[in-house]
Amino acid sequence: MNSSYYEKFSDGSVKCIEDELPFELPDGWEWCNLSMIGTTNIGLTYRPTDIEPEGTMVLRSSNIVNDEIDLNDLVRVKTKIRENQYVQPNDILICARNGSKALVGKCALIGDLKEPASFGAFMAVYRTDYYKYALYYLRSSQFRSVFDDGNSTAINQLTQDMLKRALIPFPPVSEQERIVDRISELLSRLRDIEKSLS
Repeated sequence: MNSSYYEKFSDGSVKCIEDELPFELPDGWEWCNLSMIGTTNIGLTYRPTDIEPEGTMVLRSSNIVNDEIDLNDLVRVKTKIRENQYVQPNDILICARNGSKALVGKCALIGDLKEPASFGAFMAVYRTDYYKYALYYLRSSQFRSVFDDGNSTAINQLTQDMLKRALIPFPPVSEQERIVDRISELLSRLRDIEKSLS
């Protein structure tokens, strides 16, 4: 094949996606699907009768507050949970389905929760070694364009296929670190400004 970009499907077919790329990348960067640099899983389905105060905690959309994990509004369940439905530190928790379109796609990085935890059926988890950079990409307008086309009749959801096939501009690790540091610095300044105004 030439230097154009191609997508390979599960049936073995290949399609040139050169026309679908949003913009040209600097030298050393590559376009890739999120599935090429990480894995994703959908969450746990449970019944109201599974809810138990002493059960396993289940992270839901309400547990993402101001881009961070918040454990104040917590549900616990006692039911069978598959291994891939447990979260790990540095997983990215994503709201994949919600009655409010604006909440679809909101995400937060999972830290050390001190105990096993799962995540609800309307959520997804994205797991990658490049989680710091991927987190900022998942919060970008570039990523939102994957599922937010402005059509009010569209279903308010981010499917597994949409998540896996989403294109991410992927720089070398050193450049990822520089980008993450710069964004973190600017967000910190913004928070300081907001505090000074309140």
